Amino acid sequence: MELYEEIYEGFREARCSFLPNSGGYFEGVKGLNGFSDTEIVLLFKKSRVVVRGEQLEIKKYCDGDLQLSGRIFSVGLEE
Repeated sequence: MELYEEIYEGFREARCSFLPNSGGYFEGVKGLNGFSDTEIVLLFKKSRVVVRGEQLEIKKYCDGDLQLSGRIFSVGLEE
């Protein structure tokens, strides 16, 4: 876990962890700008993240933390 903290040092506002062809966990989410079972657009303080996949479902969204289930094929950053 110490390595995880070193990697994310300085990135306190937004973090994401995901497993290709599986779900993901996103921290620092300020809102959503649309979602479907194939695409979800997450709004962060300084950027937008587009998650594409299939059978995407928001499992939990609370206090800026968002958990997705389904099969994630790609995660892209839009500034």
